Amino acid sequence: MQTKAFTALARALLLITGCLCGASASGADFDLELAAGYAWDDNVGLDELERATGESDEVTTLEIQGSALFSYEDRASLRVSAGLVDDSYQEFSQVDRRTESLGVNLEAQLGKATVGINWFDVSADLDDEEFLTYERLSPYLAGFLSKQWFLRGEYVYGEKTIARRPGREADSHSVSLDSYYFIQGLKRYAVVGYTFRVDNARANRYDYDSHAIKARYVHRENLGRLPLELEIEGKYEDRQYKAPDPMIGTEREDTRWRFSAELRLAFTDYASWAVMIKNSDYDSNLPTASYSDLVVGTEIRLSF
Repeated sequence: MQTKAFTALARALLLITGCLCGASASGADFDLELAAGYAWDDNVGLDELERATGESDEVTTLEIQGSALFSYEDRASLRVSAGLVDDSYQEFSQVDRRTESLGVNLEAQLGKATVGINWFDVSADLDDEEFLTYERLSPYLAGFLSKQWFLRGEYVYGEKTIARRPGREADSHSVSLDSYYFIQGLKRYAVVGYTFRVDNARANRYDYDSHAIKARYVHRENLGRLPLELEIEGKYEDRQYKAPDPMIGTEREDTRWRFSAELRLAFTDYASWAVMIKNSDYDSNLPTASYSDLVVGTEIRLSF
């Protein structure tokens, strides 16, 4: 469900990028990341379709992400980013996924506050066939309330389509508030956030409201002379569907728990190695939407 408004916005932001590049910009920074990963997934499935196979498999991931940041007199900045992620399963090749993304973020300083707007577009193929497109627009406002306390508020409007699933075509509205508490600068900090979301789908059975709470903790230390980073995150979401599902004859009620942890060791300024674990536990009165998934993996990443 692509809109002319989204397309016009993307062109406008890219035009501003060109203007910043041509103007007397204070600076331009370019980043490139390359990554290769391997993981074991104990329940291969597709969250977008709320389906799981009940079978485990091994998956390899190749990733490339690039971005360009243009700044102007320390008052405004614009970042353009693009990425490609390729997931290949050993047995379940039908869920091999190739994901392409493009993002544009415009930000400015207004006194002590930071205001910005972000446009993001992602498309995913399954087994070389079109599967998912998602586009979103999100203005935000952020700022420090004290030396240790930082707040960020955001509104997100999104549109998604899923190939051969027209009933799941939907637009969504959400508002989020994240609170950052810096215990020891960027070496140790915690984030607590809340999101309220409304999904409006073409088929009424997929309409829902949701409340979500997340918490994240980041801890950075040195292992000898090598930087070591630990990141732990948990999220709880409660979904209340608005129309009866024909399979159960009543409205769905879902609760979703997600947990992840990552430990990353940097060998040089450019190379790092990480191990991670992710667990999702979905509970629903619709039996096919109740399942859990555990993923354990490792990754090598190069950053330039």
